[in-house]
Amino acid sequence: MAKKRNVKMTSPEKKELPLEARAIQCINTFLAPKTTQDAVDQVAAEFLTANLLRTHAEKRYEAAKRSIAAAHEDKINDVRSRASESMMKSTIMLYGSDWVLNLNANRPATRCDVDELRTELVRMGISVDVLDEAIAKVTKKSTPALVISVTPVAG
Repeated sequence: MAKKRNVKMTSPEKKELPLEARAIQCINTFLAPKTTQDAVDQVAAEFLTANLLRTHAEKRYEAAKRSIAAAHEDKINDVRSRASESMMKSTIMLYGSDWVLNLNANRPATRCDVDELRTELVRMGISVDVLDEAIAKVTKKSTPALVISVTPVAG
């Protein structure tokens, strides 16, 4: 009896995968370097690979953002101006042949410089002790950031 062969048939009408699926496929098939069975080495190799992919993806992303900013500076200024004037989110949609570029500007954030506020309140006659007590009551500490890096063991 003849042995069956798996032959992959491709059709000229076959469409390529959507962009997101191709990106995911690229990331998932990019393997970390082979290493020992040591648990630290395995996760370190995977982390380093993921970090390199992320770093280069971020560089490409930032370059694309700079390109958009340079090509559509007037539209970006317009959407930001609208958000500032209305104190609401603003959107401008730019239509191409294949894609729609959405430019969004959020409502402007209000920030308070605590040191400048403290200085102004002292000038207005508020006691330094009262200010220090109030600032201590409303000050919250965030969780310290965790920074992970991988370096080869010196041999």
